[in-house]
Amino acid sequence: MDKLIKNNVFVLSLTLILLFSFTACDKNPAEPEDDQSPPLPPIESMQTSVSFFTNPMNQSLNKTTLSKNNFFAAGARVLIINTVVLAASIVPTAVFAAAMSQTPELKSDGKFHWIYTVQQDGKNYSADLAGSIDAQNSEIIWEMYVTSTFHNPALENFLWYEGRAKIGNTEGWWLFYHDQHPDSNMEVLKIDWQVSDSAHQDLAISNVLIGHNDYGDSLKYKIEDENCYLKFYDASTLQTSTINWNSQLGNGYIQWFDYLNGEISCWDENQDDVTCPPN
Repeated sequence: MDKLIKNNVFVLSLTLILLFSFTACDKNPAEPEDDQSPPLPPIESMQTSVSFFTNPMNQSLNKTTLSKNNFFAAGARVLIINTVVLAASIVPTAVFAAAMSQTPELKSDGKFHWIYTVQQDGKNYSADLAGSIDAQNSEIIWEMYVTSTFHNPALENFLWYEGRAKIGNTEGWWLFYHDQHPDSNMEVLKIDWQVSDSAHQDLAISNVLIGHNDYGDSLKYKIEDENCYLKFYDASTLQTSTINWNSQLGNGYIQWFDYLNGEISCWDENQDDVTCPPN
């Protein structure tokens, strides 16, 4: 009887050891393998799309001759604000986009590197995008270093921006540094992002350049299927303004502090001025 009990105990112990070993070796399916490069964040994490205002719905502007002041006022403000707020990230975003077609290599520092050369605005940039996994926080760490003798001032292994993305690649943040002062480690722009696909995008963009005239300004850009909106906060005037549009139907509204006394002003599917529906 004692021998039978001992045998059973031995078998049970062996089973538990094997079970523990297999369990301990299992990897979290949400985490990339050590020898597998992490997926690049979506390009939508860095840029907005305002093509609705530059290429209106099927040339609908020509369908009628009615007043379209509200649409034109919205379009002008969207394009200006989008350009001003994102000025520090326009070229870096284009350089990042080129990484999508590159094959990364695992280097001795334990990071995957996308190393390539790209031309943007007539300037050549040697880019080194490094990605590494922070398993403890379930995040991927990103760093973009660039070298360019064509840039003024010249850039030498300059950390242009860095960021983190949650494992799963649906949310994270980017922080951009001032390329006109490459030795200062001066922060310029912060983007907090949530992107599940091209039809679901949520960006919170902030000017973080201390001492700049637009310091504290922020831009909230959101797409939910065909419903899009842009909300701009002007820190100098403490004013918040909003533009909303439907990318499928073509209608929308503007409520801007310096347009028609800040009243909500609407347009229809032909971009004609219309009376806004009651709230």
